[in-house]
Amino acid sequence: MALLQEINDLRMQAAEIASVLGVQLKNCADASFSVSGFSTDTRTIAAGNCFLALSGENFNGNLYAKTAAERGASLCILTEEPQEDPGIPYLVTSDSVKAYGDLARHHMAGRKAGGLRVVGVTGSSGKTTVKDMTAHVLAAKYRTYATSGNHNNHIGVPYTILHMPEDAEIAVVEMGMNHAGEIRYLTKIAAPDAAIITNIGTAHIGNLGSQENILKAKLEILEGMDHGTLIAPADDPLLLGKYDDLAKIADVRYITRMQAEAAGLFAEDIVETADDTRFTIICGAERAEAFLPMTGLHNVTDALLAVQAGLTCGMTLSECAAALADFVPGAMRSERVKIGNITIIRDYYNANPEAMAAALQSFGTIAGNAEKWALLGNMNELGAYASARHRELGALCRKYADHAYFCGVNYNDFADGYGDASAAFETQEQLMDALRDALHFDAQKPMCFLIKGSRGLHMERVNAMLEALIQEK
Repeated sequence: MALLQEINDLRMQAAEIASVLGVQLKNCADASFSVSGFSTDTRTIAAGNCFLALSGENFNGNLYAKTAAERGASLCILTEEPQEDPGIPYLVTSDSVKAYGDLARHHMAGRKAGGLRVVGVTGSSGKTTVKDMTAHVLAAKYRTYATSGNHNNHIGVPYTILHMPEDAEIAVVEMGMNHAGEIRYLTKIAAPDAAIITNIGTAHIGNLGSQENILKAKLEILEGMDHGTLIAPADDPLLLGKYDDLAKIADVRYITRMQAEAAGLFAEDIVETADDTRFTIICGAERAEAFLPMTGLHNVTDALLAVQAGLTCGMTLSECAAALADFVPGAMRSERVKIGNITIIRDYYNANPEAMAAALQSFGTIAGNAEKWALLGNMNELGAYASARHRELGALCRKYADHAYFCGVNYNDFADGYGDASAAFETQEQLMDALRDALHFDAQKPMCFLIKGSRGLHMERVNAMLEALIQEK
């Protein structure tokens, strides 16, 4: 069964919207009409949509109320009186972002009353892959809808909920954060019945100060649950160490890649090749053989988290294991491209120390005997930890790559760890100039490139330059 696609025709009465937001409709003689869908962008607005005007440092959505009306909107939610009459009903609220969240919370409460189940996903790294894998497993049995793209913040979670199809039985909602309190806000909108925490790493440690604070921020996801199920890896010492406290407020289900007393679900007989991974999943007296068309031990952990979510939602172990066999990761996440005897691994959706280490480990397995080139970008939001983590990354590259090139503000730290200043550069252009001089292609010599870095570095530019260079030569 395929994943359900988002819709943009959710019907909600104007009077209901005004009641949820606690404000009065204006320009409206009859509040009994319904909007059909919600939009924050006049460029993609559909007829009948409610236009919700968001504003920021460089834009003011309120200025587009009349444009929204001209393009078919039936209602506007604004934060200031319009400069000109939009010609359609509107209402004014103090905070349009909060209004978006309030409407999503209201709608989700109604859907859950009708039987919808929700699985929330958060964690320092791997949460999008786990979200996708969990949704893929659940879709084998249930009508499943999941967060699309990077809609995992205070704008994205309401978007996800207000674009959910009416026939969804399960929603898998990803929740991201940069600061404490953000997951608390999101989980109270999504109200998950089960929550997956992928790990507690060092992503955003520059904002939160310590892994203990990151743990607290991720555990905020439980505040939206009513004694639901928490699914987490027993391999994570911070999460495992919290078991006694967590068991008081949730049904805790640990998974692990190795047999452990705390874990009710684990894997054994793990065999990796350059293209896939095979392993046995064990849950109590049950066993199931699993095939995953990906490599990397971290992906086995991700698969076990998804399988436990399937079990929690009523699937059998064999159903969950079978569903893994045709999972395909999303774009820019361990995505492979072959050009002749050259393999490029596009893994530049984002990066943090734990994700970098996992990617390099997988890189070694995927590349096999090919010449290994790691093209890496800065890991952002590490604060005072940035220098040390980039030195560690440089040292790790010595273990897994024959050649490593780095770009970003911490290039000197990477060079210190790698032991070769000529491999680290401040800009992508400098990196590619050096790479152009160093590369020598040979039809008899296979080569493998890993491209990874924080999203803000747009490492897809390095990929484009590399592919063009390969075509030139």
